[in-house]
Amino acid sequence: MRWLTSWSALALVLASQLASVLSYTVPPGSPGFYHGNSSAAVTFDEYSLFLDNKRLFVFSGEVHPWRLPTGKAGWRDIFQKMKAAGWNAVSVYLHWGLSEGKQGELDFEYYRSHTDVYEVAKEVGLLVIVRPGPYINAETIGGGFPGWLTNNPAKARTNETGFTDAWMPFMTAVSKFVEPYQYPDGSVIAIQSENEFFESTPSDPGRSEYMQLIEDTYRANGLTKIPITHNDGGHTRGVYAPGHGLGEVDLYTWDNYPNGFDCSNPNKWTELYTQLDSDHQNIDPDLLWASGEFGGGAFDPWGGSSYDACYQLTNEQYANVFYKNNYAAETHYQNLYMTFGGTNWGNLAEPTVYTSYDYGAPIREDRTLSPKYYELKLQAGFLHASPDYLLATRVGNGTVGSGTAYSDNPRVYTTALSSSTGVHFYVVRHTSNSYLAPVSFSLRVNTTEGEITVPQHGGNITLDGRESQILVSEYPFGSHTLKYSTAEIFTHTTIDGVDYLVLYAQAGHSIEAVMSGSGSPQVVGSDTIKAESSNGSVIITGTPSGLSGVILDGAIVIIADKHAALSFWNIRLPSANNTPYDAAPDAPSVLLYGPYLVRNASITGNTLELFGDINATITLGVIAPSSVKSVSWNGKQVEVKGASVPGVFEATLEFAEEVTLPSLRDAEWYCADSLPEVQAGFDDSAWVTANKTSTQRPYQPLGGQYVVYADEYGFHQGNTIARGHFTGTNATGVQLSVQGGYNFGYSVWINSKFLGSSQGTNQYSAGGGVDMTNDTWTFDPADLTEGDNVLTVVVDQTGLEEDYDGDDTFKTPRGVRGYTLLGGTDFAYWKVQGNLGGEDFADKVRGPLNEGGLFVERQGAQLPGFPVDSTTGWNKSTSDASCTPYDGMTSAGIRAYRTSFNLNLPEGSDVPVALQFERTPSSSYRSVVYINGWQFGRFNSRDGPQTSFPLPEGILNPRGSNELLVTLWSLDGEGAKIADLQLNNTALLQSSKEVVPGGVVASPGYGELRS
Repeated sequence: MRWLTSWSALALVLASQLASVLSYTVPPGSPGFYHGNSSAAVTFDEYSLFLDNKRLFVFSGEVHPWRLPTGKAGWRDIFQKMKAAGWNAVSVYLHWGLSEGKQGELDFEYYRSHTDVYEVAKEVGLLVIVRPGPYINAETIGGGFPGWLTNNPAKARTNETGFTDAWMPFMTAVSKFVEPYQYPDGSVIAIQSENEFFESTPSDPGRSEYMQLIEDTYRANGLTKIPITHNDGGHTRGVYAPGHGLGEVDLYTWDNYPNGFDCSNPNKWTELYTQLDSDHQNIDPDLLWASGEFGGGAFDPWGGSSYDACYQLTNEQYANVFYKNNYAAETHYQNLYMTFGGTNWGNLAEPTVYTSYDYGAPIREDRTLSPKYYELKLQAGFLHASPDYLLATRVGNGTVGSGTAYSDNPRVYTTALSSSTGVHFYVVRHTSNSYLAPVSFSLRVNTTEGEITVPQHGGNITLDGRESQILVSEYPFGSHTLKYSTAEIFTHTTIDGVDYLVLYAQAGHSIEAVMSGSGSPQVVGSDTIKAESSNGSVIITGTPSGLSGVILDGAIVIIADKHAALSFWNIRLPSANNTPYDAAPDAPSVLLYGPYLVRNASITGNTLELFGDINATITLGVIAPSSVKSVSWNGKQVEVKGASVPGVFEATLEFAEEVTLPSLRDAEWYCADSLPEVQAGFDDSAWVTANKTSTQRPYQPLGGQYVVYADEYGFHQGNTIARGHFTGTNATGVQLSVQGGYNFGYSVWINSKFLGSSQGTNQYSAGGGVDMTNDTWTFDPADLTEGDNVLTVVVDQTGLEEDYDGDDTFKTPRGVRGYTLLGGTDFAYWKVQGNLGGEDFADKVRGPLNEGGLFVERQGAQLPGFPVDSTTGWNKSTSDASCTPYDGMTSAGIRAYRTSFNLNLPEGSDVPVALQFERTPSSSYRSVVYINGWQFGRFNSRDGPQTSFPLPEGILNPRGSNELLVTLWSLDGEGAKIADLQLNNTALLQSSKEVVPGGVVASPGYGELRS
């Protein structure tokens, strides 16, 4: 069929656009950001976002800077990797709990800095979407709420005065930090209000009112140049969309995690959701269709399947199919959660996740690049090179026997989109994600000559199992037009007046591409590609294998098999005529192939200066302006071989890095008891007395005169200890209810006698998991004294709950939830202890969540400079051979092991280092890992699954001394030992990345914090 291209049709399109502008409802109090009705630099219409009247596809990725506390150097590494692959925006949650560890003491220094994030993003050329909450969820402790808020009686996430007074200082400060960075003065293009929220109802009031308060706070503090957004956690319900009532925002966005989070079944896919376009029309067809969070991976629980399984669930095939389904539904603003997950260091986790927050993301926790990253590079390159796609609307979709069939195969589903500029896009996929075998088909496409069926010169189009493709017709690139192609487009650019187009398909698949042109095309490279001129067109056919080029009059078409295409880079060059945020081909660029990563490129004189990373000896391919006569890589000239085309070079980049890491088994270890609290005569008189007899939180004690919740006394994270005192020998036992979150654990002693331990399970276990246990422990009369008896309860909590449903779940108690002393007597008093100082923590650099309450943590043994040789109670392995974690202990308890090691990693390298445990699932022990004073691991031998703990450069000193502390808590009476513990490198790269000045983040040691 022919699609309308007449002037009358165009007039209808323009009239429809005008009607959209006139019908848009500006939220009350907003200055308005609808394009055509706003003077703001950031606007939008139903098709796309505009920056300075220029359309763009928002290709955003979620990164939480606080999950990589190395500061600007680490963030610049991640942002450069995103920019190089086509991300043009980064979305950042802000963590209230990290910034206000004590109420009234806001701290935005170090890794909590706003200005550093916005400045680095601006330097790299990434736009920023700010998401400050105040509630963020994010699988972090309390969902981002500070621990002290658990003691606030007001209901959170409502407009109750107590809660408003709590969050207002933080959100006001956030607004003032963002204000000078609003585009165009800075990089921030949007700010989100709340997170995955819901509206007020008669039975649940105060929600929409609270939402409106946040928006009013933003605007009152100068945030009037950027739209306010909200992400609908219920997928596409329209919650807080413009025109939907109190709390409505400027730009509605929706969330979706289509494959869910069951990483134990990584090959099980859901079917594609096909109603996105209908939902758009139902909610508001005048709005830019935007996804505030779309699954870039999945999170994994304690006892789970590991993040490698989560990656498999959401791998490059998933990205290929599910993201292209979004594009088929005209989603032109997409934020991938997560793009880099990072680490839940220092008690950042909530109970459903563990230390790693790798998330199976495109950029893995150790900052290495996954195959999904390269798949996304191909997608982003196409989207930025295809401005007509932003104006394309759906004209039909279906398969044989259902809807409009564009293909001849009933297993192929096609969505056809057409722009008013006459460019056509066809998103093809299988009709079911259960189909794993390849299928072949032909496709009906529209051209200026009418509808044709392609391929026209033999063969078929092939779609592999779990693959989607975007094919085009009448596609412009430079001054040329691609009539149609059965290969996909990566990108195009124009260099010295020559239009370059990069096409790709799976190796061995037949392709056919036709473009207008005359003369005799010249084919270079693989002999599996042919080109001929016929009737004023150039016809390219064959099967991609490696790289081929077809040289035409004023154009060069590069045909790559997909594996080769993944190594291509279209890197923008600095230009006075472009903003830092413009992507190629809008900005001038060079085409490169071969390296693991190309961070940036520039031309100085006649030298093309390239900076990037390699992980093997590779051939570097360069297509640059003819003025370029030489090439440098990471500041060093490379020997190049020129081709017959000016500006086209090849060079060999040699890789010769080798590293040897020190053996921890050969190290000198120091060891000490970390549970003196169970020894006779231990003095806890300076501890906090748990003397509250009631609590204002909705979770009441399950027994006992006193409230013994750790949070009630200012201890909100990590290991906590409670000691109940009673007199005499009448007690026969104790009933304890202890709550610590999924997979928590606790051990209990009466005086110095170990009674036992109890542990929880994860959220996927029978009955929805165990986060609290109720146990009865029996006393042996021989273990009691006529005087003071002490029951010691050591708890390993797994973090404060989130508050997703807004029901104050984050106030769930941690520690002893209830108790009954059996035998007709009662505890005289309780003492509780957690991190040193509680909310009055001393370490203002590492922040409020870094430390827990074990004795060695309070002592400061984890800190650099701890005087281990002169501190009472510490022995060393040179005099006591059993003083190593490999020997461990023979009874229940907690010991600490400390060592130091030197690294001398090569300059100009990037060597991610991890601490590797060997797990013994039959042994119930837990370990906390500190490197140079930073807590970067919580290991659970029984539950796992994490055994490798990345130690990021800047926390780890790559060229200097490092101090390591590992605790060993045996919950079993027979003790425990660590089967193996070693350093290993997870990658080895030659790299141009920035290094942290001085090797490590400046942070205080023992002398500043404990002396």
